[in-house]
Amino acid sequence: MTNAEVSEILKQFADLLDIKGESGFRVSAYRRSADTIKRLDEPVSTLVEEERLTDLKGIGKGLAANITEIVRTGELEEMTIVQDEVPATLLTILAIPGIGPKSVGLFYRELGITNLEQLEQAIESGQLIELKGIGKKQESRITEGISFLRQRSGKMSIGTALPVARRLSHLLAAALETRAEIAGSVRRRAEVVGNIDLLVEGEDHDQIASAVETAWDGVETIEQEEHTTNVTVSRIGHVRVISSPSGSFGGALVRTTGSQAHVEALEVDGRKSFVDESSLYQSVECSWIPPELRENRGEIELARQNSLPDLVELNRIRGDLHLHSVWSDGRATIPELAKRAIELGYAYLSIADHSHGLAIANGLDAERLEQQRREIEIVREQFPDLHILCASEVEVRRDGSLDFPDDVLEQLDLVVASLHSGRNMPTEEMTSRILSAIENPHVDIIAHPTGRIVEQRPGASYDWDTVFEAAARTKTALEINANPARLDLPEDLARQAVEAGVLIAIDSDAHDLQGLDVMEYGVGIARRGWVETDSVVNTWTLDALLEWLSR
Repeated sequence: MTNAEVSEILKQFADLLDIKGESGFRVSAYRRSADTIKRLDEPVSTLVEEERLTDLKGIGKGLAANITEIVRTGELEEMTIVQDEVPATLLTILAIPGIGPKSVGLFYRELGITNLEQLEQAIESGQLIELKGIGKKQESRITEGISFLRQRSGKMSIGTALPVARRLSHLLAAALETRAEIAGSVRRRAEVVGNIDLLVEGEDHDQIASAVETAWDGVETIEQEEHTTNVTVSRIGHVRVISSPSGSFGGALVRTTGSQAHVEALEVDGRKSFVDESSLYQSVECSWIPPELRENRGEIELARQNSLPDLVELNRIRGDLHLHSVWSDGRATIPELAKRAIELGYAYLSIADHSHGLAIANGLDAERLEQQRREIEIVREQFPDLHILCASEVEVRRDGSLDFPDDVLEQLDLVVASLHSGRNMPTEEMTSRILSAIENPHVDIIAHPTGRIVEQRPGASYDWDTVFEAAARTKTALEINANPARLDLPEDLARQAVEAGVLIAIDSDAHDLQGLDVMEYGVGIARRGWVETDSVVNTWTLDALLEWLSR
């Protein structure tokens, strides 16, 4: 690795520690070491090989060990752990020009802000400017920085795009007193989208443009084409408003939802009008196809045979099996999580705090785990309509062993295993590690299996055929982590998994109360991966779930 690459990793780690609120001394030490490495006149790899790192000012044995690890492995294990425990979407906020880690940490701790959408809402509502140290000038710089970031990135996470699209379509429908629907890749629930598409019922383009300018804040430009009004919105980017007469609205909704390959494969007579989507699909002898499947991946053939999969739906989710509380690195108490679960209509909930191997996440040892179990027993009495499971997110070590011995694991109601470190190990070694967890009779779910962060960090490499075979045979569920920064398993692997007979768990991995609300993003990815309801363990009744856990 080059000096610049090593320096950048050290700098990023310092930023993450700063966001977490770690001691200023430790943060400064990593920043100084990053500067020192960057200014070296010789390759840092030479100093590593000659064991001369400690000759550099400010670099002791601990920092030298970390730098050596980066040079030799390409990553810093402790950094990957911190990336998992600080909400990953905070990294997108840190990317805003003019915002430092202390500000990001302040927004997170004081207002619970974890993504750009929440930051924008805090600006619009006036909450941000009420924070200590945030004045008009700083707020203006943040707004400009968000706009720059949107333009630079080109794509939005579905976790940002979907709430924005909902708000814009609602405002436009109210202003025009007509129908406005989300279309495009947002409606298909793609994990990232380049722009937002809305379909509006009506043909008066001047009226539509006027409504857009009146109803939406931050409109910068409006350009009209035939049937389309292109809008640039501050802090959002490109929004396309497509118009359609009511008599052909259904056909227009199919065409604007896409994908292009799906629409072209339908071979619909372009001269015909369709009032609803079903009419269009019937005209080509297809049953209605859910938007998430419209990618021309075999869905049209199955629709003609009336054999589309029974895709999982959000309202079929009966519980969340992977949550964190204040016992480890979460921000909500167990009673608070239980109350929110009941509000969501759940029948069961699993408290799966980290095991002690993740010391940086305040992981629980066996003694603290037993103390937590006693609290859960008390909370169960307070919420008799909710079945609370005592679980743990247990670390899978580099050698494949688990953080707790079997006699501890067998006392848990549910075991979630995860690999937070060493993701760049060779495929064969990574596969061996995950197989060790899958084959353990106490492990029920493998959390965020690839370990990726969408568009920021690639996933680990496995022999997936072997992994899927073992998971199907042992009835170990693989997770689709619903956090829009993760969406892990991704849709392609999710489809391969269910085709191999693997069970799926769609979990929020929530670290606060707001985190429970991301379930719809996981369901969206599951639907794009052709995952059926019966394959998702947390769509099952409580009795069926408990029977599976007692297998």
